Amino acid sequence: MNSSRNTPVSPSALTLLLLLLVPAFCLAGCGSLLNSGPAPARLLLKPTLPPRTAARPVNKQLVVAAPTSGNIPSGDGISVVFRNREIRMLAAVRWTAEAPLLIQRGLVDALDATGGLRGVGDDTEGLQADVRLLTDIREFGLRWGEDDTPPVGVFAAVFRLLDLRNGRISGSLHVEATAQASGKNNTDLAAACETALSKGLAQCAAWVLAGI
Repeated sequence: MNSSRNTPVSPSALTLLLLLLVPAFCLAGCGSLLNSGPAPARLLLKPTLPPRTAARPVNKQLVVAAPTSGNIPSGDGISVVFRNREIRMLAAVRWTAEAPLLIQRGLVDALDATGGLRGVGDDTEGLQADVRLLTDIREFGLRWGEDDTPPVGVFAAVFRLLDLRNGRISGSLHVEATAQASGKNNTDLAAACETALSKGLAQCAAWVLAGI
């Protein structure tokens, strides 16, 4: 009568088995970690641009430098300030890019829309610029007070004109524009931010053309 015996597993076969099992285990574990629900919605930031001016273009080129934003949260989220102190981010929605980059693009488009300059672009376009527009973003997002009313969209920034011929600041402007949200859903809240930014861009464009 033959007795059954367990066939020993060779070290090479055991190693191969572990190599096959470990990736499958990791993929199963990672799937539960990464599957955190639907991806956040991406919202386009499309501010209203100022109208074209009737005056002849100034024979100068202007470059819009990348804005600084030390006082606002970085990233592509939409910030909400509660009771002037507590900062949170809107859930499930994001801008299509980081806010400073979108604001820089908005400034370029707003100044270009006026037709008041010989040329305008950002600092990657290689313009032979006469003037550089510096922007320090102080606030861009929503303010929500104590009561149950919809929040207010806010855009606040300090602009400076740097004369590249002599390296001097030729002027500065502080802007704080607000817009009451019409409701509390994400579309209404984003629209309030967009309207506040539109007001700020119009003020900055008018100031640049008057002082350049």
